Amino acid sequence: MKRILLTWEIGLNTGHLVRLLPVAEQLKEQGHAVLAAVRDIPTAAAVFGPANISFVQAPILAQGRQLRHRQTGYADILLSQGWAENSVLWGLVQGWINLFRMFRPDVIVADFSPTACMAARITGVRVLLLGNGFELPPATDPLPPFPGFSWATQELAARSEAIAVETANTVIQAFKGKKLQALRDLFDPQTCLLATFPELDHYGARPNVRYIGMLRGQPKAEVITWPDEGEHRIFAYLRPDTEHVDAILGGLRESGTSVVCVAPGFDKERLNKYRSARITFTTRPVALEQLASSAHACVSYAAEGTVATFLLKGVPQLMSPRLVEGHMTAKRVVQLGAGLMVPAGATDQIVATMLDRLCRTSECTTKAMSIADRHRGFDVNAAVEEIVGFVNILTEDILPSHKLLAGISVEQESDDRR
Repeated sequence: MKRILLTWEIGLNTGHLVRLLPVAEQLKEQGHAVLAAVRDIPTAAAVFGPANISFVQAPILAQGRQLRHRQTGYADILLSQGWAENSVLWGLVQGWINLFRMFRPDVIVADFSPTACMAARITGVRVLLLGNGFELPPATDPLPPFPGFSWATQELAARSEAIAVETANTVIQAFKGKKLQALRDLFDPQTCLLATFPELDHYGARPNVRYIGMLRGQPKAEVITWPDEGEHRIFAYLRPDTEHVDAILGGLRESGTSVVCVAPGFDKERLNKYRSARITFTTRPVALEQLASSAHACVSYAAEGTVATFLLKGVPQLMSPRLVEGHMTAKRVVQLGAGLMVPAGATDQIVATMLDRLCRTSECTTKAMSIADRHRGFDVNAAVEEIVGFVNILTEDILPSHKLLAGISVEQESDDRR
């Protein structure tokens, strides 16, 4: 039996834990001791609780730091999470090392967990990195800027990386660890698995990387059926802060289609004016596979897991992203010809017209079907087995982590944290 720590440090909503769930379940079935350090406890309770996967709070900043500029690349994500302040980053690394001391992991499976990876680098604990293209950017020096945004230049991205590396090395030196030459040192290509498909990689398809496909576990979810009325069937996944959300809800109401809308975070009063016999609203997770198999269109804020689940069934997309990651996902889908983006200034009627176009014309559906055909043989169980196989390889013939951790001092001089 080995001790496996799963980590989720950055990001919102359920996608990260839904991705880790089948990995945790299979590792546990093999007899390994499994613990998850998670960003959000309520989300873990909903996803990991029913599966009896143990979890604790990860060392994170409860509120990220506001940047004085727009995010230009991966380094800016780090700066917003404490990598611009020596004392803050030292505290976070110390928290991770203390967690390692208590659990004594043999291997860490890191999902969007750069600070945990830095702590593992200091302590010598083996890491398997798991994430999509946004979370595991191309390992260039410096890391690339976000593609497709005029303000995200290589120069600005490099400037932010220099700050992040300088802060990281100050902290690493305090723990007498090996310094970073660049942020790409955090991404060992030999231990990176991209849980996406090449077409959906936020930076475009890359050579010499291992794509394992979209991972989605099967957390407890409501089985829901389509309303009886409506010529076509549309699935929607929206949050209160989704861009153009009221126009989208109004468009769904005006579309005359049968709609299932998952709307977590909404209060009943806000949704009441959009209710009709053709729309079923729920705030709980739903079983997506059944709905994806019979939907004519999918509407979302470009959450990659939702987009991929429906694309794999040949369902075209209407997307309205707010965050950078969602914009990158949406742009990839539009480039593939498999979806549309809600335009600025959209109205109920504009959205309804776009939905009608998606449901009645074959262009986007044909492109979506071609993506589904290319991945017709994709087996999520095989992808999980590959991940678990990598974990088992990393646990073979290595120094137990508790011996590695014995050389790391818990207490550091105050000067090291300035």
